[in-house]
Amino acid sequence: MKKHIVKLQANRKTLLAYLKEDMELSSRKAKKLLERGIKVNDKKAYGDTKLKDGDILLIEEDMVRESVTPEMMEISIIYEDDDILAINKPPYLLVHPTSNHPNGTLANGIRYYFDMKGINEPVRFFNRIDMDTSGIVVAAKNSQAHSLLDRYSAKTMVKKYLAIVSGILTDKSGKIEFPISDKSDSEGRRYISNEGKPAITEYQVLEEYEEASLVSIIIKTGKTHQIRVHFSSIGHPLLGDKLYGGADDHIKRQALHASELDFLHPITKNYMSIKAPLPSDMLMLIQKLRGEAKL
Repeated sequence: MKKHIVKLQANRKTLLAYLKEDMELSSRKAKKLLERGIKVNDKKAYGDTKLKDGDILLIEEDMVRESVTPEMMEISIIYEDDDILAINKPPYLLVHPTSNHPNGTLANGIRYYFDMKGINEPVRFFNRIDMDTSGIVVAAKNSQAHSLLDRYSAKTMVKKYLAIVSGILTDKSGKIEFPISDKSDSEGRRYISNEGKPAITEYQVLEEYEEASLVSIIIKTGKTHQIRVHFSSIGHPLLGDKLYGGADDHIKRQALHASELDFLHPITKNYMSIKAPLPSDMLMLIQKLRGEAKL
């Protein structure tokens, strides 16, 4: 068992919240740890046990999150203050290490950046996007900001995307409200399922081309592959999205970009609007579809 001393910005956080937010464990790993047993001040603890600053946790050492290896890489910072960091993530970059890809992720780059800045905090992401999706990813720079992003800012946040979809939509604006499965099929696809969780995607057509459309999207829920599943389900898969039927020779990944986040800052309570410009591959695709460049 490994001894861990609790350090809190404010007392009375639950043990489950502390494991996920401050120790940055996944929900699955946090619950597994609780099942195996955690002691707080030598007494058995549960997920809803309230912690205070200075409490001593006894945790199985092999279950504690391994530290993210720092790696020097270029990261495109579009906003930073004492509490949050916003990155314009390029496509083809994983946000966080996995067992198969422990290195070369955005988290590795941010860990290096934190170390260079003397920020002795774990890399805590507020939002994540698919490896092949580009755009805004926000990381908290301290535990208080991370906790309040989840509990306060998330209630006010508007997540906006730009996508290029196949075909011409009959309705130039609308809402897609099909429930999406919790699990993937054998090919890794999520799918529309009455047993799935509710999912809401709003869209507005911005431009139309011969056989494609540029759309602005706001997601009201955050299900895995939500935008990709919803547009495929109405017969307009994203260009380049081979997994959901939108293959295109002119872009090598799904044409999807997390373009804007609007929210109340977790600490200052000021209204924030963070924007990320389109990457070069989507800009080139738009130029080709407009006829401004050769296909």
